[in-house]
Amino acid sequence: MNVLLIHGLYDTGSIFKKLVKQLSSHGHRCLVPSLHPSDGRHGIADLACKLEVMVNEVFLPTEPFTVIGFSMGCLIARYYLHRMHAFHRTKAFFAISGPHRGTWLAYLHRGQGAREMRPGSDFLKDLDAVDETALEYPNYSYWTPLDLMIIPSSSSRMIAATDRIVWAAHHAMMPSRNKICADIIEKLDALELTEKPN
Repeated sequence: MNVLLIHGLYDTGSIFKKLVKQLSSHGHRCLVPSLHPSDGRHGIADLACKLEVMVNEVFLPTEPFTVIGFSMGCLIARYYLHRMHAFHRTKAFFAISGPHRGTWLAYLHRGQGAREMRPGSDFLKDLDAVDETALEYPNYSYWTPLDLMIIPSSSSRMIAATDRIVWAAHHAMMPSRNKICADIIEKLDALELTEKPN
């Protein structure tokens, strides 16, 4: 299966190194772009547009994919899927420590992307206007109550998602947690089995 992995604020695609290695060993084809500027200074929509270009360069228009987002990457993914209409190609969405309800820490950063990640921002309200409960693909979210980047940590919970707490000492550890990697691979393998013709 094609898998699109989207990193977060000040990150690169290398944040997914362990997960990509495990996904590849199970036969999944990974696209792991590094989006610039990674501080999101021009806004999350700007990064979503750059993501779309990269996706279209690698995947055929008819090729479906699964999306994995981490931190701000979850918001980039949701904007890309819902506001840029990529949802029809998506088989599943896995959100790891995403600031879905915003994070108070965003007030410490400059730029449009940081403003959009503040609780109650117009950007977040616009994303929440999408009825994600009506989407045909499954949504999963992983979060840790110990997260000091997503404040409050419960902001990482998605209303329409199957929710799982994974204990991690800090935010950046989440994409490489064994429980998350294993759970994503298990769900992707099961999804592939259901799609194979009899």
